[in-house]
Amino acid sequence: MLIGLSALSFSFRCGLVGRGTPRAAASPLGVDAIIALAVRAGLHSVELPLTMLSDLAPSRLVALRERLLASGLALVLDADVADVGMLETVIPVAATLGVRVLRVLASPVIEGTRAAFTTDWEAYLAEVIARLRAVRPLAEHHGVILTIENHQDLTADDLLHIVTEVGGPCIGVTFDPVNALLVAEDPFTVLHRLAPYVRNVHLADYVAYPSHEGWRLVRCALGEGDLNLRRLLVLLAALAPDTTGHIELVSHTARHIRLFTDAWWHGYPARDIRTVLPALREFAAPPRSRDDDWRTPWERGAAEEQIARYEDQQFASSLNYLRSIGVLTRP
Repeated sequence: MLIGLSALSFSFRCGLVGRGTPRAAASPLGVDAIIALAVRAGLHSVELPLTMLSDLAPSRLVALRERLLASGLALVLDADVADVGMLETVIPVAATLGVRVLRVLASPVIEGTRAAFTTDWEAYLAEVIARLRAVRPLAEHHGVILTIENHQDLTADDLLHIVTEVGGPCIGVTFDPVNALLVAEDPFTVLHRLAPYVRNVHLADYVAYPSHEGWRLVRCALGEGDLNLRRLLVLLAALAPDTTGHIELVSHTARHIRLFTDAWWHGYPARDIRTVLPALREFAAPPRSRDDDWRTPWERGAAEEQIARYEDQQFASSLNYLRSIGVLTRP
């Protein structure tokens, strides 16, 4: 598996966390800095949110493409929630940049709280499918693959429904194993089901802390958390060997999955409890208590230099872990 860097691993230092508030990073990292980080680490690609590209003029896009080529890096671009107008603009931008994979979202839902977003999830998914069908010819014309992420909102059934209904070679999946847990699904089972459609992977880990309503999932360096990453990487090598995995240590806010509340489950169809047990076992295994301090430096109100150091240390530790298990070689 080829390994890349998602800029969202440095979401604070890139100015995305706390944007527009006094707590935002004083001198945010730009695209050039993320490219330099990836090159120094010996990585093969970068994944950038569209919001980091401040100038979409063709000449600037071509210059960025040439910079990436000279650095030996491929590019994955992150768009927002699927919208016809947005995608009609972004797909040609992606093509100009030489992007093959454009990650999109199905909804703004986080922490699996679907019922708070809509009372008719199936009807909403039908709208998303219609939007993706509308831009399918444009994506195919430019050779850009739209990959829907399981972004704390979509189950494996949802993703399979979307890719099947949209159809064609330019629809796929961005798979995030931690996000599978946030809809109470086992990431390894989900990967088995989605593998034929996976075109991009977010490599993340987490530490789970119990709460009265469920569990909080907190970011951590790869290999330092509760996810069995060795098993995941073995599965990826077997089921999706040509997929790039991007290190994405994203959220500075703990993700709270409220599995013990009735309201959380209202957003989902009835499930056999046996399909939920693997996720429950995953959460319940670590010996942590409700009294443990689960807060990230951001949530504790730490100073900018402490939060920046937190991101730097987690990235460095993640690289060391991937090198130690032979997934990544030293540059």
